[in-house]
Amino acid sequence: MDCLKYHIKNVWLVRGDGSGPVRGEVLVSADGRLLSCGPSYISCGTVIDGRGKMLVPGLIDVHGHSDISVIASPGGFSKVSQGVTTEIAGNCGLSAFPLTERNREHLEELYAQYHVPLSWSSFSSYRQLLKEKECVPDLIPLCGHNTLRAAVAGYEKKTLDRAEAEEMKQLLAAALEEGAPGLSTGLLYVPGKFASPGEIIELMKVLAAHGKIYATHLASEGDRLLESLEETLMCVREAGLKKVQISHFKTAGPANWHKLDTAVDMIQSARKGGISVTVDRYPYTESMTQLSVILPGEWADLDDIAIEKRLRNSEEKRELARLLSQSRSADYWQRVRLVSTGVEKYRSSCGKFLTEIAGDPVMLAVELLALDAAGTCAAFSGMSEENLTRILQLPFCMPGSDGNALPADHSLGRAHPRAFGTAVRFLRRLLEMNVSPGEAVYRATGLPAETFGLTDRGLLRQQLRADLVLLDPEDLEDRADFASPHTPARGIIWTMVNGRIVYRS
Repeated sequence: MDCLKYHIKNVWLVRGDGSGPVRGEVLVSADGRLLSCGPSYISCGTVIDGRGKMLVPGLIDVHGHSDISVIASPGGFSKVSQGVTTEIAGNCGLSAFPLTERNREHLEELYAQYHVPLSWSSFSSYRQLLKEKECVPDLIPLCGHNTLRAAVAGYEKKTLDRAEAEEMKQLLAAALEEGAPGLSTGLLYVPGKFASPGEIIELMKVLAAHGKIYATHLASEGDRLLESLEETLMCVREAGLKKVQISHFKTAGPANWHKLDTAVDMIQSARKGGISVTVDRYPYTESMTQLSVILPGEWADLDDIAIEKRLRNSEEKRELARLLSQSRSADYWQRVRLVSTGVEKYRSSCGKFLTEIAGDPVMLAVELLALDAAGTCAAFSGMSEENLTRILQLPFCMPGSDGNALPADHSLGRAHPRAFGTAVRFLRRLLEMNVSPGEAVYRATGLPAETFGLTDRGLLRQQLRADLVLLDPEDLEDRADFASPHTPARGIIWTMVNGRIVYRS
């Protein structure tokens, strides 16, 4: 057994298939593969005593945005410290590929805070760089529709001509053939919001031909949630697509909380009709995205770089402030929290609501957008705790942090607490709801692997990747909050990626 690297003993195995826990041992080969997962009579290699704790497959974050941050911080501390070994990246329509002369400069400005030259062009060249940087966790990036559309037509509001639509389909097909697991859309954002249902259907047909998944940030998660979901499922049926992922499934805003029953019924109906609809969710009731999503009217059709340029004009600043005051109630600003920004004077205020930072939150918002629309992110209150619990109980719901891989310090910006706590909080919440350990682990390992076609991970099975987490289910606790968002979770004893221990508590 010269190829044996680790002999992990004295553990409860939860295999990721819904079963367990059972007593057992695990053997890990020198090349990072699982040699045995069960009783073992071999004693060689480095012996690790699991102290009677639970050994599970590496957790899979099915909705992340670490596409560039993990290159700047390859250790991915925020992920591995909560047991995440794989992330599905490229979500909400924003991926790091394909890059052309039409979108490269824009994306370089968007990701400027990471100081990473965008030197690649395709899925394969991007993935090669991730390997060269030895990034952990392992990123599996979807092809983002916003990046894809911009690669052929830029960020302007327009209907694609036939040649542009065909080029977009060819670029998508190339990414899928190189290994991308599917396509993501962010139909709330520029330029994805300009796409017609017909444009999306044609891309879905490419996915269907390759047997890949469609993941979508719906055009609306609030006032038009049901209409957006209905349109998505209509497009899916017309395209003959079989796998759909609804990103960060929610009912945003108290006026929309009652819509959950209908939305779940629509999903269940589609599942009964042969479409594998799954959802992801972060177990928090404050969302986070670019502050620019608050913009009204024609401002909402501008990308972040165009917003910054337009707001160099003082008259435009005053006009935007007027429009925001008209379109948003005074109490709205009490629910908007600054999470991160590149504006130096406001960095110490991150984690506070806009009304706590300035007497005039509207002018504060305008100033932040003028100086750093691309890098300023805010959290928004407006989700129901009861609905969150009901969504987490859905057997097809998986953990998705909607966060970046970040270091322990704030050198790459501050995070929403979900970036450091989602996976642990997800497991803890399920266990508190009396979901069995086997089922809870399956939802964070085996189910994500099945959903995204990852055949080499997600289970404790011979010859799969040795992505492992030793955890104490009695001690699981996410400790990050908005005041200290980079606080690692408790209960994760160590995390192993491909046979290498990358985190110890």
